[in-house]
Amino acid sequence: MKKKSGCWLIILCMLISLAGCGKQETALITGSGETVSQSSEMAAVTVNDEEISLREWNFYVRMNQMQWEKEELEDEGDEMWSQEVDEEGTTLEESLKEQVLDTLIQTHIMNQHAEEYQVSLTEEETDKLKARADSFMKDYHEALLSYAGADAAFVEQMLAQTELSGKVAEAMTRDFDPGLSEEDYRREGICYVLISTTGLRDEDGNLTPFTAEEVAERTALAEMLVQKSRAAGSLKIEAEAEGLTPIESSMGAENGFDGQEPLMLDAARRLEVGEISDPVETEEGWFIVQHTSDYDEDGTEYWKEYLTEQAKEEECSRIYEEWKGAADITFHQDVLDRVEVKTVLKDLL
Repeated sequence: MKKKSGCWLIILCMLISLAGCGKQETALITGSGETVSQSSEMAAVTVNDEEISLREWNFYVRMNQMQWEKEELEDEGDEMWSQEVDEEGTTLEESLKEQVLDTLIQTHIMNQHAEEYQVSLTEEETDKLKARADSFMKDYHEALLSYAGADAAFVEQMLAQTELSGKVAEAMTRDFDPGLSEEDYRREGICYVLISTTGLRDEDGNLTPFTAEEVAERTALAEMLVQKSRAAGSLKIEAEAEGLTPIESSMGAENGFDGQEPLMLDAARRLEVGEISDPVETEEGWFIVQHTSDYDEDGTEYWKEYLTEQAKEEECSRIYEEWKGAADITFHQDVLDRVEVKTVLKDLL
């Protein structure tokens, strides 16, 4: 099992006070199944004098636990949370709690800066959150909601935090200029087809390799397709005539991180517009590519937007890391340890 990569939820929240909301009691369930009544206001973490409560900590751990079990339980079994996920011996439980804790700290730090960006929730946004909270309560089994310490008012508070944090994240880079040049995002048109020589996969992903004879036949097909496409002037038309699936795409000035075969892209850049490559041998099989245009408008617009958003995320991360480095963060380990991830949630139903 691989350690899950944490979603950097730069879109979480500021502590919102609910009118008339005093201390409440919430039932937390330990890993042994014992139900213990604990004050929901007990601090699990303190961030710049603002407390992240035991109730909030428990809620986010349980919500993520539900999601992770939905994705992993069938494959990993009931002992999934005690399984190690890295060479240091980190268990899946520890990995989950680490990622939730990072997200909660980030949430509170970011929203402590909401005022300086003049960010707040509108009345209309608040009204929508109430409807979302009611829907949330209807979507989950009562036993799971109890396990997570959730009621409608609390869920609405958590959603408000999320909504506000998203607005803070947007405000942080609203006027940010990534300084991109046209060369960074300009794309040219290509059309390519892959004739696999590895084999065929079934619905479960199992590979049946091609025989040597089948590989030879597919190699001959690739060579024949090049000749027919050059004669017709169109790889797309001739590939479709052979029952293949041509991909119309784009390429940049250099091999980037768009997931396309580098050897195929290298071949495409050596072509004049309209030319079709010889078969390009790769680990997957034979690629054939046609350089279709010297400017792809859709691809250029997409990459400009994509690279801009990526630069904004990096700038947002940079600002946040500065805030976090300057923050006064206190972990109340005895409280954090009260929330254990051992009970498989299906056992509650």
